[in-house]
Amino acid sequence: MTNTLTNRAIIKRYFSGMIDIECELIEQDLEHSNKYRYENTIFVKEIKRVLDEFCKQLTLELKDMYVSKYKENKPFIEFYNVVAPTGYIMALNKELNQIVNQIERPQERLYA
Repeated sequence: MTNTLTNRAIIKRYFSGMIDIECELIEQDLEHSNKYRYENTIFVKEIKRVLDEFCKQLTLELKDMYVSKYKENKPFIEFYNVVAPTGYIMALNKELNQIVNQIERPQERLYA
């Protein structure tokens, strides 16, 4: 079995707050490190950096929309033409997926 994360899984981890928790845990336990953990640490920090940059361009309502979508599983249709025009939200989603797609994932590992 391989351990890969889809774009959706990465976005969900970020907007549900799991990436912040992972960053805190990494900072608390820096001394126990190996190659896999080092690669994973870089990956988590890169997700945080890239998506923090993306969120800087968003209004508070758009950030809340993404949190509601990925933390509470609300459909985007509830936000169309309420938070922003439908086309704008769709363009943001496309941009977000492109940004996440460019993040280099750690090497896949096989587990027995």
